[in-house]
Amino acid sequence: MEAAFLVLTVLLSSAAAGCATYRLNVSKERLWFTGRKAEELYCVVEALERELSNLFGSRYSLLGDERRASGSEREELQKAGAHFVTAKMLVGFYFPSLAPALARAIAAVTSAHAGLRNWEEAGKAERDRQLIVLDNAVTELKDALEALKAAVIEKGRLAHLGSPFAGVWRPAKARHAGRVLQVPA
Repeated sequence: MEAAFLVLTVLLSSAAAGCATYRLNVSKERLWFTGRKAEELYCVVEALERELSNLFGSRYSLLGDERRASGSEREELQKAGAHFVTAKMLVGFYFPSLAPALARAIAAVTSAHAGLRNWEEAGKAERDRQLIVLDNAVTELKDALEALKAAVIEKGRLAHLGSPFAGVWRPAKARHAGRVLQVPA
């Protein structure tokens, strides 16, 4: 009888260890996958920001009075559109809670591009007012993209909180709001 209990204990212990190992591995793979997708989304938003910075940086200047034309505007818009499509796909499949931040960025791009068109088509009298509107729209675009990147980072960080090693992860450091330099003066 004791041999049967010993065999049963060994079998139940093996099954419990196998289940625990399986659950741990599945959890680890899920966290790794979520982290990789968050990293991919962050890189796409970074590339989008670079493309839009090139587009708006080459089209207008706040320092000079001249309008700078760019022959590759269509290509830059297509690249930015491809990055937006990738970002929408990643948000739709893996991070639906980031949809409002992405929608804000899309609205900001639309507004900034419309402001750029209005500034380019404005006459001398309207030009300064349209430049201020354009500058505000580009600032809102930059803020929207920064908010989207921060949301992606937070989502990637929160994915690790579900791991069995959540106590090991350090919380994000608080940043000094409004400080240009991060070192004490």
